[in-house]
Amino acid sequence: MRPMAKSATPKSVSSTPLWAFIRITRPWNVLIIGGSMWAIRCALVAPNHVPALSDFSFWITMCIMMLLAAGGNVINDYFDVQEDAINKPKKALVGRVISRRKTLFFHHFLTGMAVVMSAVMSWDERSVWPFVWTVVMATLLWGYSPWFKRRFLRGNVVIALLVGQLPFWAVIGEIMDAHSHPFFSSNDGITLMIYAALSAALTFLREVTKDLQDREGDALTGFDTLAVRWGAQRTWRLLDWTHGLFWIPLIATSFFASYAFEVRWIVLCFLLPFAGTHIQLLRRRLISISAWQKLTLSGGIVFLLDLCL
Repeated sequence: MRPMAKSATPKSVSSTPLWAFIRITRPWNVLIIGGSMWAIRCALVAPNHVPALSDFSFWITMCIMMLLAAGGNVINDYFDVQEDAINKPKKALVGRVISRRKTLFFHHFLTGMAVVMSAVMSWDERSVWPFVWTVVMATLLWGYSPWFKRRFLRGNVVIALLVGQLPFWAVIGEIMDAHSHPFFSSNDGITLMIYAALSAALTFLREVTKDLQDREGDALTGFDTLAVRWGAQRTWRLLDWTHGLFWIPLIATSFFASYAFEVRWIVLCFLLPFAGTHIQLLRRRLISISAWQKLTLSGGIVFLLDLCL
């Protein structure tokens, strides 16, 4: 690994150790994961199908995913100390407010809780899938920063797939009973699969955008990201083309939603944020692009919440 470039000493972070531990889990992102799973169950499963999991088992499933996500965020900060010191020196917490050793222990605690809960769930449901699925996710999250993120496109694909599979955890009971459960042959099941695919695709675009933001630090620490290998201008052109093409499935999805669920204006909750993303892309405002991409992802959850009402 190349030595880290020298930089001016950043100002101290105004955060207590307890608050720092909370912040490195990305609590809002974790709550969004739990909220999206609840919205999927409420909007797509409960109205027209008998849920395969009890309410208690479903809440356990939510906790597993939220703990895994929190642990993944923590271990990412643990491995990215050098990169964060360059890319966001005033926001870096690990190694400054809390030690790397305590950060690693915190990750082990969160991920360990998720694995134990998945083992209990597998035993209770008489299926190995919850446990195996959880262990695979935990392994991918652990390997993201030290291995996948350092290699061309691998990190982007891994994160996109991890986000894309999250909606299926909301129907893991239906998946374990797929041979007899009608969910996946209904409009509800088709909607879930479309939602998962669009979430994965938009997450991939957001990861490329973040790579462009972090290009300086990634280059200095030896990361072979898309932005580092291709350079800024070529990566900008890729974002222009991919965001332009993304309008096709997004508009097609809005027509399908209008037909399948007899909704009209609520589809604007993800169309308008994506329009905002495109405007910021034309203005070349990186931080704003990432924020609007996140709003577009949140718009899908708002759509599901509207179906709950």
